[in-house]
Amino acid sequence: MATNKKREILLRAYVSFAFVLLLGAAILGRAFYIQTAHGEYYRALADSLTISAKPILAERGNIYSDDGRLLAATLPRYDIRIDFKTTYLHSDTFFKYVDAFAVEMNKKYPEKTTAQYKAELMHQRKKKSRSYLLKRNVSYNDLMEMKQWPLFCKGPYVSGIREFREDLRKNPFDMLAKRTLGGMNDSFGIYGLEKQYDSILRGKEGTIMVQRISGGAVVPIDSKEEIAAQPGHDIYTTINVELQDVAEEALRSKLKYHEAEHGCVVLMEVKTGRIKAMANLGLVKDSTYGEIQNYAIWEAADPGSTFKLATVASLIEDGYVTNNTKVYVGNGQLVLDKKSGKPIVDHAVEAPEITLKRAFEESSNVAMASLAHKYYAVSREKFYNHFKDFGFTQKINIELPGAAMPTVPAPKNWSGISAAYMAHGYGIDVTPLHILMFYNAVANNGVMVQPHVVEKVKSYNRTIDSTQTIVLNEKICSDKTLAQLHELLVAVVENGTATNLKTDYLHVAGKTGTAVISQGKKGYSVEGNKVYRASFCGYFPAEDPQYSMIVVVNSPNANGYYGNKVAGTIFKEVADKVYSLNLNLHKSVNGVPIANTTYPVISKGYTEDLQNIYTHIGKKINAPESEWSKVTATENKLLLAENTIGYQTVPDVVGMSMKDAVYLLESLGLRVSANGKGNVFAQTGAGEIVIKGSVVNIQLR
Repeated sequence: MATNKKREILLRAYVSFAFVLLLGAAILGRAFYIQTAHGEYYRALADSLTISAKPILAERGNIYSDDGRLLAATLPRYDIRIDFKTTYLHSDTFFKYVDAFAVEMNKKYPEKTTAQYKAELMHQRKKKSRSYLLKRNVSYNDLMEMKQWPLFCKGPYVSGIREFREDLRKNPFDMLAKRTLGGMNDSFGIYGLEKQYDSILRGKEGTIMVQRISGGAVVPIDSKEEIAAQPGHDIYTTINVELQDVAEEALRSKLKYHEAEHGCVVLMEVKTGRIKAMANLGLVKDSTYGEIQNYAIWEAADPGSTFKLATVASLIEDGYVTNNTKVYVGNGQLVLDKKSGKPIVDHAVEAPEITLKRAFEESSNVAMASLAHKYYAVSREKFYNHFKDFGFTQKINIELPGAAMPTVPAPKNWSGISAAYMAHGYGIDVTPLHILMFYNAVANNGVMVQPHVVEKVKSYNRTIDSTQTIVLNEKICSDKTLAQLHELLVAVVENGTATNLKTDYLHVAGKTGTAVISQGKKGYSVEGNKVYRASFCGYFPAEDPQYSMIVVVNSPNANGYYGNKVAGTIFKEVADKVYSLNLNLHKSVNGVPIANTTYPVISKGYTEDLQNIYTHIGKKINAPESEWSKVTATENKLLLAENTIGYQTVPDVVGMSMKDAVYLLESLGLRVSANGKGNVFAQTGAGEIVIKGSVVNIQLR
């Protein structure tokens, strides 16, 4: 009985064991079958669950000034984080290097002590934190330094330390020409050239294949599906850094002095339409001004007296008047609106009857209104067609977003007094750039060119697109009319409302404007208080126009509001700067040595520039075949020798102009802090190893 029981138990055990063996064999067999018959399928399925495509952002293109200086660039910034689930697997490594790592953190970022850094790291490791933030916004140079530290140098799969890149758009000259250059991801969104050329600047995204491995880490893998990112193209503007800077500073100073709301300055080359400076400043708070809107292209408003040139041009071109035509202005008041009885008024009256030239010099509203009313109140189409020819009826096609459409009513919508009011700059809305474009055409022998701020688009060193001067109107009026207009604009500065701009060295032609600003439905005067817009538009040198410029200042509330005192002084300051920088404008000294000296004024610099400077002042020198040179002097001659620049060390820029020094240092990836004016007489860091992003201080005198 007992024996039978034992056999039964053994039999059951054998059966169970056999069943397990058979099951194991079946599993192995099935596994072998899957491995051989369907292995490729399941391996691909596994890969599909762990491998994915990750986008690679393209490097955004840069924006440059007219001489190749960097105005906007993308700089990488990194957040440094630790995955302590990775470091937990390498505890020996962590404990071996944590003290030394904390010491390095304290040296680099002393806001915490070494002990505090170590305590934090130990605490976070104990918590097994997955993404502990060590440091935010680390520069590329600092990242490279940190990667040499203990622990960090072991790599991400041992140390758990990883960097996370974010590209930040930076402007090396800070807020210079900010509304023109534009910005990204700030309170204004994307605007300016950054917006207009976004598709060109941003390039094309690439893709890289990555695989997720144990611990949640992601690693790149080789794949035929990988696509390299294509960097964006670079934009080269027409903006001149020095002229932009002086325009902004002159504008800012006067806005503060007159407690004005906002203003703009635009400087343009007459022949080409290249805009060399476009400054736009508005009141931010507490007498602080910033580039918050591009008023030059965006703000369409009553132009005031600067529009009188268009009225006179129309009258002369149609044969109704000449500069010597007598105009009756009476007592300086003209009532055309019988219903309201509101007069058109002159601020001063010399005599009841004056010539058109004198009326323009003194900016007579009555003279312009009475002439326009006489000849165009009925012949409205004729007056309007001149507005078309002068460019006032179409939006300006400039490479910037936000350009305003002017408002010039069609003749069918005019009242009986519309022509009279338009004649002295009211009842129409145009931008400052419209006025400048018209004045520029007068300066350019009647040829109206399109203003532009982009010179070319480049990919590496290859130009892929360039801007040619676009002629909008071959001739806005006859040469006879142009000659009389030029005479009038010169007379305004010589004998009229802008005599404060008169100098012996630089002759200016232009027109003042002092307009009353409409306050919407409240009209032009609220409780007897008027808001003014001061402006001046003109060109220089008057005898051979090279540059045109407009200055507009809105709502000056202190120290006067007239165009000559408010806008005219800004015009003069910028024009003087252009004159000082451009030797070609110094016609009175051509061929005459500027100084009888045996020593060089600028002792180091760009070879071609040095040769041009010294040739101009009567010192002929032979130039070496090098990009940079230095000048030495003997009793009778100047010698130009090669100045070897070592691109691994910080160059010695003492003796250079600020322009050359800043260009050379920035081309090596250095940042420059300059103090003073003139040439460099002292600097820091000369001869030291170049560390990109580090600051070199230069002193000028």
